[in-house]
Amino acid sequence: MTSARTDPPPTKPRRLISPFPLEDVRLGEGVFKAAQETSLRYVLDLDTERLCAPYLREAGLESPAEPYGSWESDGMGGHIGGHYLSACARLFAATGDPRLHTKVRTVVGVLAQCQDAGGGGYVGGVPGGRALGNELAGGVVDADLFTLNGRWVPLYNLHKTLAGLLDAHTCAGSQEALRVASGLADWWLNVSANIPAASFEEILRTEYGGMNDAFAILAGLTGRHSYLEEARRFSHRSILEPLAAGDDQLDGLHANTQIPKVVGYARLAAATGDREYARAANNFWDSVVHRRSVSIGGNSVREHFHPASEFTPMVLDAQGPETCNTYNMLKLAKLRFEDSGDPAAVEFYERATYNHILSSQHPVHGGLVYFTPMRPRHYRVYSRAQESMWCCVGSGLENHARYGELIYARKGEDLLVNLYIPSTLDWRDRGLRVRLETDFPQSDAVPLFVDADSPVAASIQLRRPHWAAAMEIDGEAASAGGGGYVSVSRTWRGASVVRIRLTPGFRSERLPDNSPWVSFLYGPLVLAARMGSEGIPGFEAADERMGHVASGALLPLADTPVVADVGSIRRGQGGTLTAELAVVDSDGDAATVVLEPFYGIHDERYTVYWPAGEPTSRSHELREMDRAAALEGRVVDGVTAGEQQPEADHGFAGDGSRAGGSDGIHWRNARGWFSYRLADPDRRAALLRVRFRALEGRGHELRLNGNPLGAPVRDDHDGGRRVTDFAVTDAHRDGSPDGGLVFTVEALPGLSTGDLLSVELLATTGS
Repeated sequence: MTSARTDPPPTKPRRLISPFPLEDVRLGEGVFKAAQETSLRYVLDLDTERLCAPYLREAGLESPAEPYGSWESDGMGGHIGGHYLSACARLFAATGDPRLHTKVRTVVGVLAQCQDAGGGGYVGGVPGGRALGNELAGGVVDADLFTLNGRWVPLYNLHKTLAGLLDAHTCAGSQEALRVASGLADWWLNVSANIPAASFEEILRTEYGGMNDAFAILAGLTGRHSYLEEARRFSHRSILEPLAAGDDQLDGLHANTQIPKVVGYARLAAATGDREYARAANNFWDSVVHRRSVSIGGNSVREHFHPASEFTPMVLDAQGPETCNTYNMLKLAKLRFEDSGDPAAVEFYERATYNHILSSQHPVHGGLVYFTPMRPRHYRVYSRAQESMWCCVGSGLENHARYGELIYARKGEDLLVNLYIPSTLDWRDRGLRVRLETDFPQSDAVPLFVDADSPVAASIQLRRPHWAAAMEIDGEAASAGGGGYVSVSRTWRGASVVRIRLTPGFRSERLPDNSPWVSFLYGPLVLAARMGSEGIPGFEAADERMGHVASGALLPLADTPVVADVGSIRRGQGGTLTAELAVVDSDGDAATVVLEPFYGIHDERYTVYWPAGEPTSRSHELREMDRAAALEGRVVDGVTAGEQQPEADHGFAGDGSRAGGSDGIHWRNARGWFSYRLADPDRRAALLRVRFRALEGRGHELRLNGNPLGAPVRDDHDGGRRVTDFAVTDAHRDGSPDGGLVFTVEALPGLSTGDLLSVELLATTGS
């Protein structure tokens, strides 16, 4: 074990602003408290013994229960357990429910038992995780984007365990959790000490979650300088250095691989004062928030950063913004606000919380959403509590515990009110209790009640949101200072009230590339229209690969109404928050659609983004987009090479294989071989289409179910790509009654394979 006594203390993090801990804040009645209570029920419904089974298995101990299925039994054992521990600890802090504290003690106890049984400090559910440490320390490093020495993102998985332990300590007061976390960290330090710098940087090609962030947090809790240095080592220079230099190279990168790294950069900037980390975090923030995010606060298509200059994929694809991305962007926003007081960080936090996070949970059964499509008239699917074990279920367990973390904060002796969410704050140090009672934004009245145990002079700083057309305090118009806050300073005695009135307004926003697609907001709320349930097989995810994708029919874009005048939106009738928007329908007739807060639309298709412009020309453009997409409609199954989930969901296997990418394009090649399992249960596929980058000096053989593919029926060059079609024959299907077709790319002796871009099964022989 690394000795703690020889470590000089790390620099204490500098913070301009300090949010109150969750235990000091309680949510009041409203949509956020309802979501938190729904989350609590979902968390309590999970079986702790099944979640702990992967840890016991890896420690060589008997488990009283079988592990969960889905990702928990498919190479990612234990990742949900780590998130679950964080969720229980944070929900306990946010609600005080003793059942959650019991869950925390139980899980931490199991992890301690597993750590003690295995010796050496290791604990985790990663299949072969202890052996992985020995391999890496022995010089065996085989790192791809999503596999490390044949394991599926093992350091990402271990990060969830480490983060869960840290939350159990900081939010639920578990000293045992800190001991187990330190033991796990020391195990890794002993592994890391044997890995040369070049090999360590190679390891960081593989998604590793927020290991830099976790080690920096642990350094702050323990005073261990060695933990801070390990956080630095996890900085991934190939991402850090371009960002610090202001070079935006994010196009095509897996979004949620990068966001947690940058959360770590932000924390290291505060802990060390190192400006390289600060520049990297600032430049990343500017790129993602201002050039890559849609109105709900989410980002990415098919989990990746699409080119910032081209948002067409966002309105075409069923795999829109991923919830995990926004979960991590909220962490970055909070750190940014703490460090600088930047009011734009709170604006983003509010936007993403009200719209993406709140909408990502089903309000009745609590199911959680992976992708939130921005394609007009598409929909979302929700997790099943005892079946779905995706990454966005794990982060989703935590999301709804966090609503109270940034409503209030301290800046010196001042109280900052950042978010107008019904809640109470107990500021014990100053003998003040503060309560926001409001149904905002249904109403623009936001009274702030203040109770003082004894007279106390204090300034309460009230944020004036950028979306507020007007703000009044006690009947007087209020103007914000340079920091975006209005100060109310007085000596508070007994019970008093500050009457705040915020006037929202309707506004429109185009996509960041300024393409003619527009969404509408009222105050902080994104508005959307309900669009029925035509062609939807179900709203709860099937327990199968890619079950987290809303795979029902993509309805034609040409049937989406066009907005000719973005100023035509008006407040709806009645007491509910609705709006009426004038549009031109697909027949060219004037019509009206009703908009409402996006977070309240569930179990239905919806439209957030509307085509805007001259109706005739826009309708023509939409029809052309539909015609181009019709060719894609012939795809029975397919894989984009180098993308994590499509590859994992199609049984990727290989030897000597590497994924790569640049300028928004992904590929995979090999010195040995690699394969995917494609599905054609109805035996509809007639063609296999492969796309390679056109490169010289490469050579490979292609097989389907072990049989060589015959002569191409089509072989074209499309720019720098080569597109080749092969016939799928009965010989290829022999021995595959379920329709499974294993596509293999194998290098010729002495050569590397070409760079595969994609492989698809097509239903017809048309070009």
